[in-house]
Amino acid sequence: MNISELEKLAEWFLGQYPNVHGLYQNLMQPIQYNSSQPTKQPLENHLNELVGYLKSMRFDELSLQQMKLLNDLGALAYLGPEGAQFVDTVVKRSDYDPATAFQQLSQAAHLLTEANSGFEAYRASLSLLGLEKSVPSDEAEYITIRIGFHSDAAINNVTDWKESARDWYDIIRGISLAVNESPEDTKILGASTGSIILILAGTLSVTTILALISKNVASVARDVISIRNQIEELRNKKLLNDVIEKELKKQEQKKTLEAHAEIIEIISKKIDDLDGEKKNALDASIKKLLAFNEKGGNVDFVAPDSPEDDAADADPESVLPPNALAEARQAIHSYQEVREQIKLLTDATG
Repeated sequence: MNISELEKLAEWFLGQYPNVHGLYQNLMQPIQYNSSQPTKQPLENHLNELVGYLKSMRFDELSLQQMKLLNDLGALAYLGPEGAQFVDTVVKRSDYDPATAFQQLSQAAHLLTEANSGFEAYRASLSLLGLEKSVPSDEAEYITIRIGFHSDAAINNVTDWKESARDWYDIIRGISLAVNESPEDTKILGASTGSIILILAGTLSVTTILALISKNVASVARDVISIRNQIEELRNKKLLNDVIEKELKKQEQKKTLEAHAEIIEIISKKIDDLDGEKKNALDASIKKLLAFNEKGGNVDFVAPDSPEDDAADADPESVLPPNALAEARQAIHSYQEVREQIKLLTDATG
């Protein structure tokens, strides 16, 4: 990550921390009291407030690299839906013990406070160096797209670079034609290491369609992982036989084979005049995205900071629909929900 991405993450976390910290503390107080006193204080309201807030947290303004840093700091497990699940498990477990629950919640609060201190120190360092304004302002009509070339999709030499560039030109071209735009409307902002991550700026229309396709590509991956988990679960329980395994693998193959046609059908419903060259180009885009995903590559979206509908400030001469930003954000959020489901399934497999 570059300085602007780190600063943006720090700004996001420091904005979330006061509410999260306060709600954790509100829940910990009655639990600590109950661990040492014969009379008990109610904690249901505090529990519901914390769990409700965590479930409502949105991560669509963060990239996968930013979320990985939160995970490395030990904070991500106690934020968002994952944090809500953690709190629920700690308080509602069958062998619930107030002293143990307080200890686990205290550890979570400690890690969140440490992360907060780290981000405060980082922002202070930037200020001393005169770099505190390094975050570029978002352009309303563009959304950041991060393409990760991992595993078999990795770029290891100039030949890989050439082939990947050609594939992604075809992907962007097909989507751009489908929404009556030019491939040149998608900008390249830069690249970073860690395998290789190519950073693009896509128009709202291109980003919305790319996010919808990515969501459905991820849905196929989720279904395949789910079937494989089911096979392993049955095998572990000694309930798996050749007939059941063959049928489940048949379902897995069917999901993969039918994915392309299903995605075309979904996108066709979003675009009225999809025929001829547009349909052929989009068809090629989807095939290459499916192949990219199968190789281990990933696509990531960083939504604009403000969730407000852009209708109020819309340019009267703009060709974009008044709800274009809201639609793009929703497409990104839907994709991220499926991506989170895959993470939970993968964690369960591990």
